[in-house]
Amino acid sequence: MKTSPEELVEAMEGKLSLEDRFLLDQSLEECQMYQELIEKLTDEIQHYIEKEFP
Repeated sequence: MKTSPEELVEAMEGKLSLEDRFLLDQSLEECQMYQELIEKLTDEIQHYIEKEFP
């Protein structure tokens, strides 16, 4: 089941401290950074395979 960001905010309203929200935000940014890195590495691997094994 997918939940919209608005529904998540509503569900968490008043239940998370500012510190918790900060840590969640930092974790989300880190996750997004790793996702971008994985995409770049996947592209590099694909290019290498295409070049070395035509």
